[in-house]
Amino acid sequence: MAVLLLLQVVGLPQAIADCKEPPMPAVPDGSAADKQTMLEAYREMRAYQARAQSFLDCIDALKVSEPDVDVEILLERLNAYNRTVENMDIVSRKVHAELDTFNTR
Repeated sequence: MAVLLLLQVVGLPQAIADCKEPPMPAVPDGSAADKQTMLEAYREMRAYQARAQSFLDCIDALKVSEPDVDVEILLERLNAYNRTVENMDIVSRKVHAELDTFNTR
């Protein structure tokens, strides 16, 4: 309950607080990592993408359940959505670049 109150105090809309934006996973250095580490990085990227997609779906569901929200809340949702889409792309590019590096050793 204290966390929810804190989120409201700092200005994060409650509805977005219910949707959990996942943290980006760490990506190992393909020039130094072993095969198992690289496989795990790929699996973690895929798991992150699934968690991120769930977050995006949650944001989309808010549009349906709360269509008449304040403009500031709508902008916060849009920013969170766009940030997550961008992070999904960044993680995918990093993992694939490091896999390419690993495979060329």
